[in-house]
Amino acid sequence: MRVKELKTRLEKFQTDLKSHKDLWGKSLHDSIPSYPITNKKKIEEQTLALTRQAGTLKPYLERFMPGTMMQHPATGVSWDLIDAATGGNAVAPVKGPSLIQLIHSIENIFGRLESINEEDDIPEECAKPIRPGVGVDYIISAYLNHLHPFIYSSCYQLYVDGHYAKSVEDASKGVLQYLRDKTGLTTDGAVLIEATFSAKNPILAFSDLKDATKLDEQIGFMEMLKGFSKGVRNVFAHTHGKEETEQRAFEYLVMASLFCHRIDDACSKTTQK
Repeated sequence: MRVKELKTRLEKFQTDLKSHKDLWGKSLHDSIPSYPITNKKKIEEQTLALTRQAGTLKPYLERFMPGTMMQHPATGVSWDLIDAATGGNAVAPVKGPSLIQLIHSIENIFGRLESINEEDDIPEECAKPIRPGVGVDYIISAYLNHLHPFIYSSCYQLYVDGHYAKSVEDASKGVLQYLRDKTGLTTDGAVLIEATFSAKNPILAFSDLKDATKLDEQIGFMEMLKGFSKGVRNVFAHTHGKEETEQRAFEYLVMASLFCHRIDDACSKTTQK
């Protein structure tokens, strides 16, 4: 569970525990009380909800608490304070201190979680260490600045402003415009791509094309770029009102950036040795 999710769940759990403690305490009015004698239905509903929450949270509570066992100083009887605080079977001398201790322990856990990154992952098994984690939003935000300059300049602002489909459309168009700028050609789509990367007489090539592996690289890139033009550029350019998700739009931008970087890698065939 991520730290930020654990904080949210613990906050609700603590709030529900306090409400339960207040109602439970008001429902005890014997001189030496054992169990509530009023508000039984509401208390049963509270204990059911608390027990369910505790079932999820107990491994995390046990990780951060010094111990979950309590002991009566006079009798020596011991019990699990989480079970006693959330359940409905413990007598008042057991349940009361358990509720107080659990509420206090959760407050201490909040303090400990403040020093941990909110995106870190806390395994359910206490023996496993907390794993560092980085949110997708953080990764995207950081990587946007590393897109190919041609894609960045035309698509960055569109993307951060939430125009995801438009950013993909402009990125996919941008790849072909970048190819035109590199070659001086004025054609478009498959005609442009094949004229640039044809294995027989290319304008740009990644190698001398003298063996099968080198030809595979040349032809494979050409086919990928044709597919990108047809399957992404054409679709986004010709579909009015098309929507796209934040993450997938980012992935399309990365694809466009890669194509531009690879175009940079290719040399004019006349310079190949």
